[in-house]
Amino acid sequence: MYSEQILERFQNPQYAGGLRGANGVGKIGDEECGDIIKIYILVDEEGIIRSAKFKVYGGVCTIVACDEACKQLINKNLEEALRISNLDILEGMGEIPEQKEYTASLVEEAIKNAVEDYYKKKEKEERKAI
Repeated sequence: MYSEQILERFQNPQYAGGLRGANGVGKIGDEECGDIIKIYILVDEEGIIRSAKFKVYGGVCTIVACDEACKQLINKNLEEALRISNLDILEGMGEIPEQKEYTASLVEEAIKNAVEDYYKKKEKEERKAI
């Protein structure tokens, strides 16, 4: 059902786990399939994502989609991160069953939520500094 590439990435994700010091966290859940995704980003002072990790409750394709998204996020600025689409994620994943393509859309939303969370935290810090 899954290609060797997908199974290898599922069994050995590079970006799985929490991220100490993350200053943006995006969470999304899907009631229909039961997947829960958290994307953690660490943004430097220049607005560049220096690290990205994920935690997920989901299946093979959800894990691979999260891993691919984190790979694509690193060294991007926040505007570039927001332009990462489900199609970019799918392309990077390789061939998956059509009925599992929704996983990339969930991860795209989690990315947007992580960037939004970063901006909210930054704004709150700036207000405290005044």
